[in-house]
Amino acid sequence: MESLGFDNPSSMWTESSSLAHARTAVLAPEPSKGRHQAEPDGIVAWQPQEVGRRLNGRDFRWSLLVGTGLLVAVAGVAAFWLYQQPARQAAASAAIVAREAAGLEVTLPALVAFNTTLGDNDSTANQADLFAVDAAARTLFDASADLDRGQAERRSAAAAASGAALDGIRLAGDTQAFQKAVIPILALPALETDPTLIALDEAARNFGEWQLRFDQVRTALPDGVLSDVTGQLDIISGELPWYMTRYVDALRADSQTEADAVLAHLGGRLEKVGSHMAGSIELIQQRVTDRVDEAITAIGRLLGS
Repeated sequence: MESLGFDNPSSMWTESSSLAHARTAVLAPEPSKGRHQAEPDGIVAWQPQEVGRRLNGRDFRWSLLVGTGLLVAVAGVAAFWLYQQPARQAAASAAIVAREAAGLEVTLPALVAFNTTLGDNDSTANQADLFAVDAAARTLFDASADLDRGQAERRSAAAAASGAALDGIRLAGDTQAFQKAVIPILALPALETDPTLIALDEAARNFGEWQLRFDQVRTALPDGVLSDVTGQLDIISGELPWYMTRYVDALRADSQTEADAVLAHLGGRLEKVGSHMAGSIELIQQRVTDRVDEAITAIGRLLGS
């Protein structure tokens, strides 16, 4: 037994107990004391005083509170700014319309002056004088499109002013163009009536050339402008072959008197057309004057005068 190490059982028990005690000492650390004592994990580790310490201590974020306040203030200012935008836009549109209306009012005297020249066959007035009036009227009409529904009366006045001005420009411009085109063909050319001075074929050719120019102008006249005058010119155009036949027959008969009478009768017909055109132009001048007055009245509504 001794050789196997069992010769002293008590000493062996003592040694084993000492080893077990040493191992337990190593595995079980000595409890710590003070503020560094280990705390249990999980829910047990939650302490109510922790929240209070963060709220009442130096961990409270003043910068977060100030930043939040600034964001709220900025959002309020932005909302107020957006709230005011429709009113500001409406006021800006109204101001632009008023400015363009005043600009149109300044140009209307040019239309008045142009209108007074319509009855003058020797007028040097140019339609370029109406460009400024036309541009101002169109600008006012375009600006009125930006007015909102709450400014329907202002929009109506702007449309009335620009529409009346544009109508007056159209009437005056078309009438002048018509007049300038027709006046030359209302003057009968100096056709020869002495049979001894012109051959029959030459006389017929001269009359035919004037007739061709007459019809070229007549067929090019615009529809809706001095239609009564155009109608009279159409009637004369249909009679011109008869006048040419009578004229050539008079020369063939060696009758200068008859040739003069034929051309005089045709000249009288053309003169009556000219007189009728002058009367029609006077009526158009009155219509243009009325349009100018309408535009001025509408502008007065826009400007509050």
